[in-house]
Formats: sequence, C-alpha cells, structure tokens
Amino acid sequence: MADMKTREAAFHRSARGALVAAVLVTALAARGLAKIPAPATSPGTAAGASIERGRYLTHDVAMCVQCHSPRDEKGRLLEGQEFLGAPMPIQSPYPSSARFAFNAPNIRELARSHGDSVVRLLRTGIDRNGKAADLPMPPFRMNAEDAESIVLYLRSLN
Repeated sequence: MADMKTREAAFHRSARGALVAAVLVTALAARGLAKIPAPATSPGTAAGASIERGRYLTHDVAMCVQCHSPRDEKGRLLEGQEFLGAPMPIQSPYPSSARFAFNAPNIRELARSHGDSVVRLLRTGIDRNGKAADLPMPPFRMNAEDAESIVLYLRSLN
C-alpha cells in the first residue's frame, strides 16, 4: 500500500514538472526567448530565413497560394503555376468605393524584381508605392525572417 502511494506521488510530481516545463517553454517562445534552431541561411538574408520556411508560410500559414495562383474549372490550384497571379477567387464584399484587387498579382515576379518591396509589404502592410495594399490582401506584420523566407521561396520557383 505504501509502495503504491509512493509511486502515485512520484507520478504526480513528474506530471506537474512536465506541465510546468511546457508552460515555461510556451511562455518563453511567445516572448521570442526560446526558438527552435532555424535552417541555414542564405547570404544577405535575416538570420534563419530559409526557402523551406517560405514554402510553409505561403502554403500553410499566410496561404498566399490561395489567391495568387490560377485554378482549373473545378476550383483546384493549377500545379506548377502557383503564385503566377490569378483572378481573385472571391467577389468583393465591399462597396464600389473600397479598393479591392480583382486580380492577384504574379508574386514570383514581384519577389524577383522587387524583393525589398515585398519584404516591406509583408512587414509593414505598405506597398512599393507607399500605400496599403488593396483588399483582400491582409495588412501583415511579419518579422524579417518570415518575410525574407517568403521572398527566398518565391525566387526559388521556376
């Protein structure tokens, strides 16, 4: 009986310890004090910027691929044509006076020819003309590593 209580007490201590550790790591990560090691960087980029991270951000987080890529007649993205620009897959819910992009631009080309402007847009929400991007483009506030990862990824596409 005493052995059972000892095991139970040890289990509860280890469970509490794991919970405290998880909360501490989460809090540190939220404050930017704990990071998972980033992949190797390319010269001239923010520390940690990578093509792999850019792919992840454009496909799974910011989901740029959804608006900036053409679709077939069934609404599926055309493989190999991602980010080449396309008619917006949604209608404007705003009055005609609101600025709304009915065509998403070719961001592969923008990343190649105006990479610094793309980074600025993703970090500040301001385009290369000094204006907020037309709706429905979100006013992103990415960090330098994420914005530069996206540019690296877009430049890596054929």
